[in-house]
Amino acid sequence: MNKILISIDPDFRKSISRKNVRGCIMSSISLGALDNYNESVSLSITSNEKLEELNDNFLGKKEPTDVLAFPFNDNWKEGKINNKNLADYENFKYLGDIFISFPKIKEQAKTHKTGIELELNIILAHGVLHLLGYDHKNEIMKRKMIIKTVEIMKHLKLDHIKAKLSLESRNG
Repeated sequence: MNKILISIDPDFRKSISRKNVRGCIMSSISLGALDNYNESVSLSITSNEKLEELNDNFLGKKEPTDVLAFPFNDNWKEGKINNKNLADYENFKYLGDIFISFPKIKEQAKTHKTGIELELNIILAHGVLHLLGYDHKNEIMKRKMIIKTVEIMKHLKLDHIKAKLSLESRNG
């Protein structure tokens, strides 16, 4: 069983279902991990200011962003365990940390016409996929992430068609 630690800033607690967030993380790991391992994750849903601070400290970008994912290690590559680090993995079954800006989710929900619930799930799945070694550095990798994210939205019984159209229209 995956251990999922969820922290939601008090200002946003009424707008977010912990049960739905947990379900999205579980589905993202289940569908994103091609190797079957139980992994723990920590999620913090917070402010633009916190994401800006993290973005500046870790990526040198002094601006808020929607999501930052910090993998615990580099054991995962597109959903598969990298065997060269398997000994490390056995000792630390921890995927990593995800930080999401809820104000950015609300802003993007309007921009992309997805609604807050779908947008939050899209961005959360995106963060989990990053922890599992997926990336969008080129068009092929970006396509794989879109396909996997849409699959997760479908599994969650969310509007996967709207998610697909929205994701395909985005730059990053």
